[in-house]
Amino acid sequence: MAGKTSTTGFTGLFAEVAKHYEKRYGPVSDVLGTIAAKNHRNGVDNPYAQLRKDLGEEFCRTVSDKNPMVADPLRRTDCSPVSDGAAAVVLSVSPTGGATAPVRLAGFGHANDFFPAERRDPTAFAATRASWQRALGMAGVGLEDLDFAEVHDCFTIAELLMYEAMGLTEPGQGTRAIEEGWVFKDGKLPINVSGGLKAKGHPVGATGVSQHVIAAMQLTGTAGAMQLATPRRAAVQNMGGVGIANYVSVLEAV
Repeated sequence: MAGKTSTTGFTGLFAEVAKHYEKRYGPVSDVLGTIAAKNHRNGVDNPYAQLRKDLGEEFCRTVSDKNPMVADPLRRTDCSPVSDGAAAVVLSVSPTGGATAPVRLAGFGHANDFFPAERRDPTAFAATRASWQRALGMAGVGLEDLDFAEVHDCFTIAELLMYEAMGLTEPGQGTRAIEEGWVFKDGKLPINVSGGLKAKGHPVGATGVSQHVIAAMQLTGTAGAMQLATPRRAAVQNMGGVGIANYVSVLEAV
């Protein structure tokens, strides 16, 4: 309900993460609004996205009747919609003559964190960082070798923390990735060109697979209006809970 805020559920949990982050590193409300606006803008070009409307930075940064506070400091535009959806991939140990061109799984990483919140630094996403390091290590590449990434932006604060967990910035400096334009479609590492969970939608059980499908479309030049210029390598990051179960894949064009 408008006028009331939630302190429970995942929205409440990620709101607490945002509060811890702001207490340690300073205000991020406007940056979170810019992340939301970026992903909504990207979602316009995704025919599979649930929300295909460019809302603009001012709307996403401002609390209003149409953009109420859900769990302080997270507004409605900071929260992904829980969606209906389905996606599928076919895994093979050798190239197949399928209906779509194949991509190569070059590396993957999995890491779990402590479930009790008191045993975790709420702003570190330590296991998320470990999953990135393992995936990139298996693929034998660095972050600078990626052309784009699809990450689990269930809430805008999660995407901000992902910039730091993947190593794009140092801890506490994730705002630089937005302020200096690194993660926009024309930046050095585009993030969530699909619109991310924020605009594409978050069908929960199908979310991780759908991220891989979107990445494969980019790598095979079949992403339509979303298409980047000749991407060769991508990363997909998915997680369960507040950075508890973490998965990263590195995909390459064949």
